[in-house]
Amino acid sequence: MEIRDPVHGPVAVSTVEVAVVDSPWFQRLRSIKQLGFSEQTFPGASHTRFLHSIGAMHLAGKAFDAVFRNATWLTGDDRERLRQTLRLAALCHDLGHPPLSHTSEVLLAPLALLKVPHLTGPMTGKGSHEHYTLKLLLDSGLTETVSRVGKPMGIEPLHIAGLLHAGVNCPASAYEVAGRDLRGVLSSLISSEIDVDRMDYLLRDSYYTGVSYGQFDADWLIGHLTHYEASGGSLHLALHERALFAFDDFMLSRHHMFLMVYFHKKSVCYDHMLRHFYDEFPDLCRAPTDPDLYLEFDDPAIWTALRQQRKASWWAEGILGRRPLKLIAESTPSGRQEPIAALARRLEDAGIAHIQVTSQGALSKYHAADRARAIFVRKQPVVGEPYHLPLMEATRLFERYADHTLLQRVYVDPAEVERASRWLLELRAPILAT
Repeated sequence: MEIRDPVHGPVAVSTVEVAVVDSPWFQRLRSIKQLGFSEQTFPGASHTRFLHSIGAMHLAGKAFDAVFRNATWLTGDDRERLRQTLRLAALCHDLGHPPLSHTSEVLLAPLALLKVPHLTGPMTGKGSHEHYTLKLLLDSGLTETVSRVGKPMGIEPLHIAGLLHAGVNCPASAYEVAGRDLRGVLSSLISSEIDVDRMDYLLRDSYYTGVSYGQFDADWLIGHLTHYEASGGSLHLALHERALFAFDDFMLSRHHMFLMVYFHKKSVCYDHMLRHFYDEFPDLCRAPTDPDLYLEFDDPAIWTALRQQRKASWWAEGILGRRPLKLIAESTPSGRQEPIAALARRLEDAGIAHIQVTSQGALSKYHAADRARAIFVRKQPVVGEPYHLPLMEATRLFERYADHTLLQRVYVDPAEVERASRWLLELRAPILAT
């Protein structure tokens, strides 16, 4: 089968992948918008996690071919099996994503109640969309489908899950070839500083929002991926030095997309209005733990809940009527530092509907990544043998952007803007005086 993707062009889909795509658990992603409320600001941003997941799968195949192009020890059935396993992991990585936005993660069940098979570690706290993805892969009707279509190639659902989460207890033999352990390098292509998930969502979100911030040279970056074999037979993702500037551009593209699109003032406001709605009706929209019932947990389900409570909830009325709160004060690293906390306290004391938000942008979230997923840069001197450096040491980008970018905002009921503005001027005066 072939899918026409507006971002990547024709995407070939194997028989095994078609079985997953046609399953109801993957079809659910047609009803999960990729950017939630961003459509309110960027009208073209109506794309879904369905097509994003197919795009990530497509890039995973290209990345696998680049990483192992010179791996003469990886041949025949092993090459095809691991390539297909990686593509399936990329295809399934968002299966458990909740509706509308990451705000809906608060609706997910505690990990102890989710009962994810083969997952190690403490079963405390709330489950994440990654845990729900594992549940659907390992304990649902999809498990039977993947087992059936993957069996001829030696692929099991557990092998796919092992690339999605380090806590999944999977036999090492599933990833071992010629005395080498490939789990680390394959997992890095799914979730790391250079993964196919963010490659696709940056290109896709940039395309559909109509902005240029997320654009980068994907072909050059992917084409210069390789692997590094450490002592003991473990393999790591690596990048040829000549693509290091492309990597820097890739990282900055993500950073700027967060600041300009994902943290857009209107989208952030709607997200927090939705959170207030969930707080008002904590039992209304809880995510089910039953995989069959989870099929109905999608964007339309949340919109239905909002409509049902429209008359009872100020927050639901604001969302449905497309009347977000008004941004009244904002502090940024390069702008005026506003009395955010003091203003929020005064609004709280006066009983005025408002939202106080802190959005934190960071260049990297993988500084503390486990050693198994460490990434290296292959350096080739003019004279002498090639050698490898850890990615963090090969570029100064992480040093330059070590500080987090904080955006602090206060939104207020539009009917109270005039009063809130007077208070802001009063509270700002002592700051200006110093």
